[in-house]
Amino acid sequence: MSVTVLERGATEGGNGSARLSGGLLHVAWRPMDDPPDVLLRAIMSETDGEAGPALARALADSSREALEWFGLQGVDIRPKSAEVPYMKHAVHPHKPIGIGRRHMAERGPDQAVRLLYKAAAERGVAVVLSAVVNGLRRSGGGWTVGAEVLGEQRDFTADAVLLADGGFQNNPELLTRYVGPVADRAFLRASTASTGTGIRLALENGAGAVGLGRVYGHMVSSGAFENDMLWPYPPVDKLCLKGLIVDRRGRRVATRAENGVQLVNELIRHEDVRGLSVVFDDTLWETAGTDDPYGTPVPNPDLVDRGGPYLQADDPGGLAAASGWDGAELRASIAAHNEDTTTVKIAGRLHALRVVPGITLTMGGISTDEHARVLDPGGAPLRGLYAAGGCAGGIQGGPRGGYVGGLAVALVFGFRAGASIPADLDSAGSGAGHGGGDA
Repeated sequence: MSVTVLERGATEGGNGSARLSGGLLHVAWRPMDDPPDVLLRAIMSETDGEAGPALARALADSSREALEWFGLQGVDIRPKSAEVPYMKHAVHPHKPIGIGRRHMAERGPDQAVRLLYKAAAERGVAVVLSAVVNGLRRSGGGWTVGAEVLGEQRDFTADAVLLADGGFQNNPELLTRYVGPVADRAFLRASTASTGTGIRLALENGAGAVGLGRVYGHMVSSGAFENDMLWPYPPVDKLCLKGLIVDRRGRRVATRAENGVQLVNELIRHEDVRGLSVVFDDTLWETAGTDDPYGTPVPNPDLVDRGGPYLQADDPGGLAAASGWDGAELRASIAAHNEDTTTVKIAGRLHALRVVPGITLTMGGISTDEHARVLDPGGAPLRGLYAAGGCAGGIQGGPRGGYVGGLAVALVFGFRAGASIPADLDSAGSGAGHGGGDA
C-alpha cells in the first residue's frame, strides 16, 4: 500500500504528547501481557462498566501482540519497577520526566516516537511535516484531505484515512462545550498539538461521538502557568486528596474523589478553577507530599525547589494573612474538614500550595468499533474512515475517572487499524496499493 502521514509538527516525530509522556505501557493499571480475561476485568472495573464491551474485549485481546510488535520495531521496553504491576513495561531510558513542552532526546518516549517515524520513512511511508489538516470530504470511493503545508494549501486523496490527532485538550471551544463551562481555564498538561481537528472533521462527515465530558489529568501547581519547571510533574494529587482544598477566600471546596483523575474531573467544573489552593500539615507534607507512585518528581521537595508557589505558617491566622484569605473562613474550613469522618485531620503547622486541574487527555471522542472503523450515530461504519488514540472515544471514562491508559490504548488501536485497513479495502475491491491512492 502507498501511505502518507500528515504530521502537524515541524520535526521528525512530531509534537504530540506521547513524546512528553512518562512512557508507561499499561491497560487499566495492569501489564499489557496479562491474560486477556484479566485485562478485560480490569478495564470494566476501572471504568465502572462504561467502556464499550467490544472495544474493551479488543484492547484486552490485542495488548500482548501489540506490545510485542512495538518491541520488534526496536523500541526499548524495560520494567520501571519490579514490584508495581503498571510499571512492568515502560519505554527506556527511564530518564527524569521532561520539563514543560521540551522534548528531551535522552528519554525513552522521545526516542521511541522518533524511531517509529524513521522506521516508517525507511519503509516508504511519505511523512509530510508542518501539515495542518483543515478539511476532509468524500471523494469518489475514498477521501480527500485538505492541509496547509508551509503556507501552501494542498489536497491529498486516499482510499482510507486514519484520524489520530490526540484529542481536543487544546481546543477551548470544544472543552467548554463538552467538558464544562470553565474547562478552558484549566492548565494544559500536554502538547499544544491536539486541537480537536479529528473529532470536528469526523462529526462534519456524519460520525457519531461517545464518552464526551471526561478528561485524564493530574492536579498541578498553578505556578505552571508561568514556570515550565512545574509540569507535567510534580503532581499534587495526593496532597489534594488528603488535604483541605479552599477557594480564594479560604472557603472549603469539598470533593468526593477517590483518585487524582476523578478529582481533576470534579474540580475542572468549579466556578473559579484557577482560584484553588490545598492546605495541609507537617504530617501530610512528609507523607502524601513525598509519595512517588510513578517514579517522578514529588511536591516535597521538588515543587519547592523548582520555585512553585508555597506558603507555611504556624497557625490558621498566619496562613490566612500570608495568603490573603479570610481568617474566619479558613478556620471554619479547617474545622469542617476535621469534622468530616472521611478526611485526614489537619493540625499543627500549616502549609499551602496554589493548585489547578491539569488536562493531559480528553477521554471521549469519535465513535469507533473494535477494528478502529469510525461509526455513524446508528453504529454503521463510515467506509474508509478510521480513528485511534486520544481522538477516539468509548474505552476510557467512568464516575471515578476511569483511566485505561494513553500509550497502550493508542498503540493497540493503531495496531488494529493497521490490520483492518488493507483487509477492508481488499474486501471492497479497492485499487489501493495499485495506483488507487494513498491510505
